[in-house]
Amino acid sequence: MTTGKPSDVPNPVFRLDDRTAIITGAASGIGKATARLFAAAGARVVIGDLNGEAAVETAADLAQTGSQAIGVAVDVADEAAVDELFAVAQSKFGAIDVLVNNAAYRAKADFMEMPVEEWDRMLAVCTRGTFLCMRAAIRSMRAEGNGGAIVNVSSVSAVHTTISHNGHYDAAKAGVDALTRYAAVEFAEDGIRVNSVQPGGTDTEGSRNIDSTFDLRGPIRLPGRVPLGGRNRPEDVASAILFLAAPASSRITGQALAVDGGFLVG
Repeated sequence: MTTGKPSDVPNPVFRLDDRTAIITGAASGIGKATARLFAAAGARVVIGDLNGEAAVETAADLAQTGSQAIGVAVDVADEAAVDELFAVAQSKFGAIDVLVNNAAYRAKADFMEMPVEEWDRMLAVCTRGTFLCMRAAIRSMRAEGNGGAIVNVSSVSAVHTTISHNGHYDAAKAGVDALTRYAAVEFAEDGIRVNSVQPGGTDTEGSRNIDSTFDLRGPIRLPGRVPLGGRNRPEDVASAILFLAAPASSRITGQALAVDGGFLVG
């Protein structure tokens, strides 16, 4: 596990020196672990999060390690807020080289009882938010002319049912993967690579809160269903995100990388 010092990621194919990365939903969980790892790899990091205070605190923690980081409050479902996030990032650090779409809405709801407003909010954050941030990043990358990398955080739920009360989340994440494939083809000529990471069960504060609130069932909860056992750490997913953002994956685009302990093949 890295401590946040640039020397902690020494291999140049996994370095992000002289690159600016925006990471949404980065004040906690997978996003925060990714921000720490990117900072350790030499990136200038923009922490975007609905919780602006936590975003600023996370950026301040990274700055204490010698990294360049800022925190910005953003609701990724709001086009004006996304535009402001990118404007602030570009005014501070210049062109955007890497985007990690990690922000998500993870509330659970019974399929038959779900208010339509709940469905709309899920797709607004997970799918529309991914689209809005991708579009803003691609504008910046095209203007600079140096290409770039986009990593969308999807879920194994996009391709395989995992737990109950998750229908709107599954649909939203399937949309994220569809956007990933589309953009990988559409913007390849600009040198922009677009991939997604599909985490399985991950041990975050958010997932623990869900577990304590809902009596969830489903394939991923069955004994022995995950060949490697247990749950991901946020750092496990962050490592996959770094791989897809870094030069190590320079010939990879349009792919979905499952980080799931083998759930999809188990």
